[in-house]
Amino acid sequence: MYLSRVFLNPRRRGAKLFLGSPQRLHAAVLSSFAQDPPTGADDGPRVLWRLDADDRRRPVLWVSSPDRPSFENITDDYGWPGAEAPYETRSLHSLLERLSPGQEYVFRLTVNPVKAEAGRIGPDGRRGRGKVVPLAGAARVEWLVDRSAKWGFEIPPGPVPTPEGAPAHAVEIRDSQRLRFHKGRGADEGGGRAVVLQTATVEGTLRVTDAAAFRRTLTRGVGRARAYGCGMMTLAWPAP
Repeated sequence: MYLSRVFLNPRRRGAKLFLGSPQRLHAAVLSSFAQDPPTGADDGPRVLWRLDADDRRRPVLWVSSPDRPSFENITDDYGWPGAEAPYETRSLHSLLERLSPGQEYVFRLTVNPVKAEAGRIGPDGRRGRGKVVPLAGAARVEWLVDRSAKWGFEIPPGPVPTPEGAPAHAVEIRDSQRLRFHKGRGADEGGGRAVVLQTATVEGTLRVTDAAAFRRTLTRGVGRARAYGCGMMTLAWPAP
């Protein structure tokens, strides 16, 4: 596995449209490989990406992938092609190999936390498929905490207790966005099917509980909308 970061220039012609379209970003990322990358349908590693725009003047596109990419197709049009390092790629092999229970890391993760509401009961007595709705507020953190065990980690308690007296979790929502774009035939002209995603970028501390499951989390991603910038976890530094 490889981890790459691509430095983007929002002042380049067409960059605003490019950065605002998960569909375009997804297509550009997949075009950065000599061969079609795996989709992850076989339960193996897949290509994941995330756009971090903490610095609006120099957003960063993060990509994790089973194969080494080449991002000139992106940097030539929307990046800094004249820079000494328009993008950087490093192997994740040593990190993935040394994972073990008990290790603590600082992490960042953009997710699409949703819940399925109960569907209506039809004339035949069967309950129909419920509507999928985005979560808001503290429910987004609980969504992550409730699923962390199957993803191979746990969120330790935070230093500040909640008003109810329970310890808060060591995470915080750093950003939340409502993304609307089109996919399918005619998407570039505003046609195709409209897609709306509510995303949340979470930062905090985690503790590895199951190295094999956590390795799958890092190489396959978590949750929904992984093709559109969600589900990719990065580990900044080992937690102090």
